[in-house]
Amino acid sequence: MKNIAIITGASSGMGREFVRQLDGQYEEIWGIGLGEEALDIVKQETQTHFVPLELDLTKQESFDKIKEKLEQEKPNVVFLANCSGFGKFGRYDEIKVEDSANMIDLNCKALMLMTEYVLPYMKEGGRIVEIASVAGFQPIPYMAVYGASKAFVVSYSRAINQELKSRKIKVTCVCPFWTKTAFFDRATDTKAENVVSFYAAMYKPEDVVKKAIKDSKKGKELSICGFIARSQVRLVNIFPKKIVMSTWIAQQKLKKKYKNK
Repeated sequence: MKNIAIITGASSGMGREFVRQLDGQYEEIWGIGLGEEALDIVKQETQTHFVPLELDLTKQESFDKIKEKLEQEKPNVVFLANCSGFGKFGRYDEIKVEDSANMIDLNCKALMLMTEYVLPYMKEGGRIVEIASVAGFQPIPYMAVYGASKAFVVSYSRAINQELKSRKIKVTCVCPFWTKTAFFDRATDTKAENVVSFYAAMYKPEDVVKKAIKDSKKGKELSICGFIARSQVRLVNIFPKKIVMSTWIAQQKLKKKYKNK
């Protein structure tokens, strides 16, 4: 029985960084993502035996393939990192409703399915990392669906971590602040322009992942990289959500932008 790690979103961003930092720690890494060429590059960079799985996690047939592979190989999944996800910036009518639905499918449904399909193949000591966001702690106008989807991840991760205590499996919810990845390429590909114009900080994916792995080993429920990120989470939990939303709109100068629209 092989000791393996499974990483979703492995072809870029946070997922790719997890592959890099976990390289050499397991017998095998399964990398799930989009783009055969991108996954091949990750494979070439990885010393550990890397199994590229080009799958679209918004489609049920992809999960049928994952389930079948798990049943055939019966691995011992020591580590699972659910990094697949995306966001869109803009008012509700500036984002295609199909994109919003896909956001929920990938950020919420796919994460839940991966977690619960993999759990039967995890033993005591297994670790799960779920990528959420500091956005999951507050409602965010003009990023409404994205923020709501990450709120699901925060709540689900913390709850299932409690459920898995008897099996001694740890779930760590990673909540990054703004992080320099290809996330922004897709997030800004809408009819909206300059929804986000103020960034209090921009973190490096390697720092976020390094802390996530460290916190996972310690069995922490939440992993939040950086003083500014941790401070924001504390503050939005203290202030009324109406004030939090008004502050966000004022920071980004969105009231003026949408005044006559």
